[in-house]
Amino acid sequence: MADVCTESGHDPLSGRMTVTAHGGRVSFDVPVAWEAIELAPGEVVAAVEPDDADRFRTNVVVTFTPVGGALVDWDHETSLREAAELDGYLLLDREDVEVGGHPGTRRLTTHATPAGESVTTERWCTVVDGSGITLVARVATPRVPEMAKVIAAVAASLVVRTERLVAA
Repeated sequence: MADVCTESGHDPLSGRMTVTAHGGRVSFDVPVAWEAIELAPGEVVAAVEPDDADRFRTNVVVTFTPVGGALVDWDHETSLREAAELDGYLLLDREDVEVGGHPGTRRLTTHATPAGESVTTERWCTVVDGSGITLVARVATPRVPEMAKVIAAVAASLVVRTERLVAA
């Protein structure tokens, strides 16, 4: 994989590991020190940075949702649901982008945790073969400048495959 931050000459994911989900159809890279969390054997759906005492742990989560309609409608419904469920939810930015090689959307939001911490969330989603695929990255708002290149590199590494994989 190419260096995603060529302007700095530094790869924010040096020492990376690739995690896969959804039967190998989806993969993304995270720093090697992060902990991958398996929902079921072979289904890695999240990764979190190492525990550092009392701070909010930056994390990325991949979810899969059956979607019967268009991407724009599903994205809008999700945004409305998050606004209703999350304390202090604020939409900062939304744009149409390519996600894992497919048409998708990106949303940048902020909200407060039950403990009153400000969290910034960047969410990329796409719909492929009737499945809504979402990559969500959450970081404590004061740490956004520190973690921005890592989050951008994780998002840039996302791959969504449409072909069936052959078992080895």
